[in-house]
Amino acid sequence: MSPRPEGEGRSGRKGFFIVLGVMACSFLGIVAVNTVRNFVRFGQRARAAECKSNLRAWYKRQQAHFRDTRTYEPVFAKVGFAPERNNRYAYFAGTGPMELRGTERSDIPEGAVAIGVDTFRFTYLRPLDVEALPLSVKARLGVSGECPACDITLVCAGNTDDDPTLDLWILSTGPLDLQDVNGDAAEPGVPVQLVDDTQE
Repeated sequence: MSPRPEGEGRSGRKGFFIVLGVMACSFLGIVAVNTVRNFVRFGQRARAAECKSNLRAWYKRQQAHFRDTRTYEPVFAKVGFAPERNNRYAYFAGTGPMELRGTERSDIPEGAVAIGVDTFRFTYLRPLDVEALPLSVKARLGVSGECPACDITLVCAGNTDDDPTLDLWILSTGPLDLQDVNGDAAEPGVPVQLVDDTQE
């Protein structure tokens, strides 16, 4: 058996390690991209928690108001619903006056049935009004039916990632002929996500 020429085994090993290094870098790049995507989605979902929390708070206040008066009330001030500033979502319980949050102090008109996004704090967010909502959602806002056999519906809308799609949630004291993003029927008293703006 003739001896192997000097350096022949080394060059084969070098090629193997170069290929291995390229594969490792590709794998790490894929992992990094997925990690960043998941982090962004996590942040958007965390911001959506603001919407769900405020919908639940509003629902509790409406239930208490109904126990006392046998009616529901779309005017936020009359039921004591006042989400804190720094809100990335707008809230709609009707198509009437809206509390604007584009300046340091809120402009709260009498009879406000909507609360705008805090664009003073989040200057990169665009203001939303009721006209930004889909017609099918807008038609369900506020009180429906004759009280005490009535219901009330609130919508929460936000654009947390600056694209044309709104993240939409809805909550009603009564049944809605709607399905959530997973195709499940909307249940009374449960926040329902109609459009998920946290997807890719």
